[in-house]
Amino acid sequence: MFIHRKLVAVAALMSGAMSLVACTRGPRDIRVLSVTDVDFEAEPQLEWNDVKPRPSIILSRIDFSTSTDLLALARRHAYNVDFVVGMCAKARVKKSVGPYGGVYWGRGEIYFGTKDKNILGYADAITKGPPFIYQVYVQKLPANSVDPMCFTLSGGNMMGGKLRSNDAVIPIGR
Repeated sequence: MFIHRKLVAVAALMSGAMSLVACTRGPRDIRVLSVTDVDFEAEPQLEWNDVKPRPSIILSRIDFSTSTDLLALARRHAYNVDFVVGMCAKARVKKSVGPYGGVYWGRGEIYFGTKDKNILGYADAITKGPPFIYQVYVQKLPANSVDPMCFTLSGGNMMGGKLRSNDAVIPIGR
C-alpha cells in the first residue's frame, strides 16, 4: 500500500511537470508591416540543395514586428519556430499558403539551434530594444483577396511545448 501511494504521488508530480512543459507561449503583439514581392534567386538565406542554379521564382516576403526577442524565446524553450499564412478564421488561420523556409532576421534563421555567428548583428539590434522586425517567405500572395489573409507564428519543442502567436491581418492590395 505504501509503494502504491508513492507511485501515485510520483505520477501526480510528473503529470504536473508535463503540463508545465506543454504550455503554449508566444508573442501576442505580432503585426504585419509590409508584403514585398522578391525573387527566390536573390534570397540566399532560403535553402537551395541542388546542383542546378537557383530558379527565378517570385515569392512574397512578409515583414512583421513584435516586442518579443524570438531567438531568445526559441533558445529558452528549445522551440522550432515556424509560421502559417492563409485565410483568417475565427478558430485560427486556415488553408496555409506554401512557406519557403522558416522565420528570419536578415539572413539568419530563427530557431533554438541558431548560433550567434550565423546571425551577425542580431545581438546589437536586440540591445537597441523593440520592436524587432523579422521576415517570412511564402508563395506569391494574390494582389487582391476577397477574404482577409492572416499570419501567425507556430511551432514547438520535443517535450510538447507549443509556440503560438496572435493572428495578424496581412495588408493585401499593396
